[in-house]
Amino acid sequence: MRIIIVGGGDVGEGLAEVLIKEKHDVTLIESDEKRAEELGERLDALVLRGDASDRKVLKDANIERCDALLALTSDDKTNLLVCEIAKSFNVPTIISRVSESSNEPIFEKMGITASINTITTAIMAFKRLLEAPGKRLIGMVGGNKIEIFERTVTDRSKILNKRIKDIKNRFSIAGILREEEFIKPKDDIKILEGDVLIICSPVEEVNRIDKLF
Repeated sequence: MRIIIVGGGDVGEGLAEVLIKEKHDVTLIESDEKRAEELGERLDALVLRGDASDRKVLKDANIERCDALLALTSDDKTNLLVCEIAKSFNVPTIISRVSESSNEPIFEKMGITASINTITTAIMAFKRLLEAPGKRLIGMVGGNKIEIFERTVTDRSKILNKRIKDIKNRFSIAGILREEEFIKPKDDIKILEGDVLIICSPVEEVNRIDKLF
């Protein structure tokens, strides 16, 4: 693949190294002159020094022929503008780093391939290490105010054999996985041992919910 990476920080450099090892054709754009020189010496890739929000710089990077562009600077405004330009060139895959959670909806509305909040990703990675057996964090949304996670019902769970209508006011169940079958939650469905519940809850309620399992 022909890939353009915008931003030569630790993330951009690390990703470039991996992609180069996989034999992808990588072009990296970095605005800082000294940093660009350092990357040019270390990486087996074309490193351009310039502002990627300038269409000319992106043209110099052959954006018309690239298969994917990744905007990985620490500045959301720069990443947003770069993604907009990439869309105007019909780049097939556009991925952006997002630093501020409040900016995620803006990137989503743009319709790019994906946006990744690096802070949220780090929070999730560390929190997963703290999770108890039978629990798996799926994601955090709403500016990290809402947590989506899985909990497995055991023989010690306080909600065992209760019906959805008896517990739904305590938290929201988005779905039930029962013996590899997905079940839509309905009031009369009884919670059985081994069920995996997909739960959506405000972060401040998670600890209380954990005590039910």
